[in-house]
Amino acid sequence: MRIKIPAAIGDAVRERNLVKRIVFYILGLIVMAFGISMSIRADIGVAPGSTVAYAASRLSPLTIGQCSACFHVFCMLAQLMITRKPKITLLLQLPLAYVFGLLIDIFYDLLIITPPNMLYSILLMLAALFVFSLGIRAIVGADILLAPPDGLARTIGNVFGWPMSKAKLVFDIVATAAAALVTLILAGDVFLAVGVGTIICAAGTGPIIGLFTKLLPFLDLNPGK
Repeated sequence: MRIKIPAAIGDAVRERNLVKRIVFYILGLIVMAFGISMSIRADIGVAPGSTVAYAASRLSPLTIGQCSACFHVFCMLAQLMITRKPKITLLLQLPLAYVFGLLIDIFYDLLIITPPNMLYSILLMLAALFVFSLGIRAIVGADILLAPPDGLARTIGNVFGWPMSKAKLVFDIVATAAAALVTLILAGDVFLAVGVGTIICAAGTGPIIGLFTKLLPFLDLNPGK
């Protein structure tokens, strides 16, 4: 016999689940920003998705957080130009860009770390990789709002009929190549924003997120999926 759950109870459960998803999303955002700040302090390159913002911060008086916010706004506007549909989930990426950039600057200022050698830098980068991968996993599991770069990658994938994995790979390659080219032209240094750490992040982020998916199934919070 099937037991029918009263509508009021069902609504209450869904409301609590939404609150939980929002909390996990915010925590994921904080953890991800902290991990990115750690990777910047490692000083051997950053994750592919952060190379453009990092290159801009190295070539201008703006902070890495400010450049990240500007890059996220650019990604949001690019999505708007492609879709031509100002959905609320798209417009919400604007305040998200500001908050995310602010968090990166806060953590970057708090993390006063100067790696004494390459080994120390690599170990710090590996630690950062696990941290921001955990943040990404929490954000994805909350299933509320994608970060603007990921949103742009998904939009591009929809245009060409690509799965998200392929779209993200293409986006990261283009972003990394653009950052390397700009720093080469303007500073004469192709490795100003791209380095060993970029390769580490590109190779390790996917598998580590997959590991967290297996070890932390409670991070999947949307019962509708």
